[in-house]
Amino acid sequence: MNIYKTASQATGVARTLSKSAACTIVVYQAEDNRFVAARPSDAVNGLVIGVFQNGYRVQGVQRAA
Repeated sequence: MNIYKTASQATGVARTLSKSAACTIVVYQAEDNRFVAARPSDAVNGLVIGVFQNGYRVQGVQRAA
């Protein structure tokens, strides 16, 4: 689990990790207005921004407005 100041930073890391490690990465916004890139097995406490596999956002998961 890695914490970032912006959604852009978190999604960039998620794309890279999901591509290079061939795993799924979840990006969510935590209560303290920070963004987290985590594995699905980690506890997710916040609004899910996106799910990434193979360097791409998985379809069907959309960012809230």
